[in-house]
Amino acid sequence: MNKQELIRQLAADTGIDTCQVRAVLDSLLRTTTAVLQQGDKLMFQGFGAFYPVQQTERPGRNPKTGEPKTVPSRRTAKFRPGIAFLKDLNKDKIE
Repeated sequence: MNKQELIRQLAADTGIDTCQVRAVLDSLLRTTTAVLQQGDKLMFQGFGAFYPVQQTERPGRNPKTGEPKTVPSRRTAKFRPGIAFLKDLNKDKIE
């Protein structure tokens, strides 16, 4: 499912206009990015948490030339799913 399909699905589920759903989704994505840029965790109770991770500088290689180079440190994000989300995801597997 891509972003446009998600917007259509949310609009159908809630009865809210697609333009309004798009605005809310865009705001959610901007806010998530801002929170992680500040180094904070964003938690959705029962769903999971997004949190920032700082990757350290490491040795690497240019894939085309094989020339050694240093990959600079960077910030990335990870997601840890919540227990309720995992239960819902796997409820067909639970006997």
